[in-house]
Amino acid sequence: MTPSGAEAFLESVGGYWRAGGWLMCPLAITAYMIMYRSLVLLRALREAVATRDGYYGALAERVRSGVSRRDCYEWLLAQSGAVPRVAWHVLLRTAKGMPLRVAFRQCRDAEISRHTRGMAMLAVLVAVAPLLGLLGTVLGMVGTFQAVGVRHADTAVMVADGIGQALVTTQIGLVAALPGTFALAYLQRLLRRLANDIDRCESYLVVNGAEKWSSRSGEAI
Repeated sequence: MTPSGAEAFLESVGGYWRAGGWLMCPLAITAYMIMYRSLVLLRALREAVATRDGYYGALAERVRSGVSRRDCYEWLLAQSGAVPRVAWHVLLRTAKGMPLRVAFRQCRDAEISRHTRGMAMLAVLVAVAPLLGLLGTVLGMVGTFQAVGVRHADTAVMVADGIGQALVTTQIGLVAALPGTFALAYLQRLLRRLANDIDRCESYLVVNGAEKWSSRSGEAI
């Protein structure tokens, strides 16, 4: 980009900022928080659903064939994704006498809640952005009507400033909220996939007799 082009771009950004008034500060902070929370959640959920396809069959084989608890725990800790971590906690609790389905329900809820809290915050930020833009619209229109009611040499400038604030803040609020809306929809899809993967793991363990995990006497938990 040429220096003149860079100067024109910066001048355009400055014009937007001045037109929006003080509301541009909370709008900019909200837009940054939407982007930051989206990226953090995206990274966490993509790591959570990174379990290999052959994992479920391999886990079922280890449970069914009577592999020692210690070997199974070490194998689970070496796997990627959230499902092996959930299975590790479930088998530990089952080895101590907790029913398998109860252990799965507790561990599943704990894993899902790690992500739902962040998604709830993201949903609030996505809802706040257009509301801040709407607040700017209201303030801009109030300023416009006040300028129309006052006979002054600068009435035209005051009307233009009010309309500018109304339009700019609305535009920025929508621009900040739209990417967050799409990100939230994709993150919810990943979260549903994670929940389905955990349920699939539970089915594999139930079918292959993991309820008897606590009956293996003489093995270290």
